[in-house]
Amino acid sequence: MPPVENPVEKPTSTDTVPAPAVAKPSMKTRFTTLFNEYGLVAIVVHFTIFGLSILGFAVALRMGLDTQALSQKLGVQLEGASGTAGTLFAAWLLSKAIQVPRIFATLVLTPLVGRIPFVARRIQRNREETKG
Repeated sequence: MPPVENPVEKPTSTDTVPAPAVAKPSMKTRFTTLFNEYGLVAIVVHFTIFGLSILGFAVALRMGLDTQALSQKLGVQLEGASGTAGTLFAAWLLSKAIQVPRIFATLVLTPLVGRIPFVARRIQRNREETKG
């Protein structure tokens, strides 16, 4: 029968030094960093998402969202002569309601758009122009 070896002592939480807590940057800081790195690409992605959200809400309002209840809550007319303006205003309000998710979508999608080959070449060209 082989001899029994002493068990290996594993370090406990009191034996090790905890890692320093790293503060998570604010959304404004992340957005500024994103803008500094990607520039015009970040602006185009942000306003594309904004335009698509307004367009999507305007189409949803025109296609059958309960316009009677919504127009009473918002205090605007969504039908008739001033219906288009009212619909766009309501779509803008609804788009403002989802502003935080739109910003998060911008933070996520901009690096992905920046990897598209012709966009990546343009970003690289802009970096070289600002350095030299």
